[in-house]
Amino acid sequence: MKTIIQSMAAGCIFLAATTAQADPQSAVFLVIENGGVVTDRDAAKITTDFVLGEIVKLRRRRATRDTQIHLVLTANPTEVTWSGTAQQLFEQGQTVMDMIEFKDTCSDLSLAWGQVKLTTRITMPDEYQLIAIGPMIHAGFPCDEGDTTISLPQDVPTDLMLGELASAASVVRLLNVHADQDEVYLDYLRDVGLVERARNGEVDFDLMDAARTRAAHGNIMGGQ
Repeated sequence: MKTIIQSMAAGCIFLAATTAQADPQSAVFLVIENGGVVTDRDAAKITTDFVLGEIVKLRRRRATRDTQIHLVLTANPTEVTWSGTAQQLFEQGQTVMDMIEFKDTCSDLSLAWGQVKLTTRITMPDEYQLIAIGPMIHAGFPCDEGDTTISLPQDVPTDLMLGELASAASVVRLLNVHADQDEVYLDYLRDVGLVERARNGEVDFDLMDAARTRAAHGNIMGGQ
């Protein structure tokens, strides 16, 4: 009898381990530029609405319904503005949209992507996607001291964590990128090996200017 019970217990442990391995933890990190660098705020809001609408659909599939969504805003970059599942996003959609307030203030890419990096370390997802909405223009804190003029094209901040994060992501989308910044960030991401990974089918990558973003509305995440 003891042998049978031990065998059953071992089987249960094996089954639990197999189930855990079959359900990897996924995450979507959405970074939205909402500071003074965003000149076309209506376009940013429309794109955000479409992206959130696609993310909400993740709740319909068993494989994606437990995906954790983390929202970070560049005007408030030292914390995660909202986290939850696709179902929770569906239920709290208007509240989340109200949190995304555009302000005439700093827009710190370094701190925002640093917050994403910290959140990956804390939550330890097995797989994650990166979605950025905005011109990819850095106006770091404090941005109200000295000369506040930003010349474009602007170099990538030396401490930006986007490249390191992208090297392990399954999906990378940069949306509404400013026309003067697209080549800058394409070169940056090529240097960290993202373009080569995309060519090899290891990551789903796209960098879209305003026109391509508008054309992709409704299918930005590839119909997931």
